[in-house]
Amino acid sequence: MESYKDLPWNLYTELRKEIIETQKIRAQIVGFKIAFVSGAVGIIVAHSDKISSMLFALPALASIFFDLLIESNSFSVKRIGVYLRNYIEPALRQSYDFPKEPPLWEEFLCRPETKQKLSALGNLGLTTLTVAIAIFALIRPFQLAASLPMIVILVSMYLYDIYVFIRIGRIRDESF
Repeated sequence: MESYKDLPWNLYTELRKEIIETQKIRAQIVGFKIAFVSGAVGIIVAHSDKISSMLFALPALASIFFDLLIESNSFSVKRIGVYLRNYIEPALRQSYDFPKEPPLWEEFLCRPETKQKLSALGNLGLTTLTVAIAIFALIRPFQLAASLPMIVILVSMYLYDIYVFIRIGRIRDESF
């Protein structure tokens, strides 16, 4: 039977593995999003003389839904990070008598100088482009019964996407 002293280390290593797996899944979703959305827009553009430009709403909505999947994975990674930083790393310091400095990994990642949002902003940027294209396409042959509800849905979902993006980005030591 393993000793209690080894429990924090074992939890730490298993949760780090879970973070890596979640990051791999998130990267696959991002790749699929880019391929799907750009492919769908390309097909619509290539056949724009035969199909309605209102179909640009589909890749825009898909982009938003992909964002929500991506942010769900980001939330999972951050949740594990907060748990490691708040519970496991202090237990590691105590169990193995680590010095206060240098910081352990999750503590280090929480510092302002180690933060970056470039990939998340790029992801949201692609969604912004597809939503803008969709709204433009919906306004061009504006049909009140079809265009207005779709614009309302797109804008509402896009604003929710931005809210989730900001909310996930602010997670530090908050309770879940």
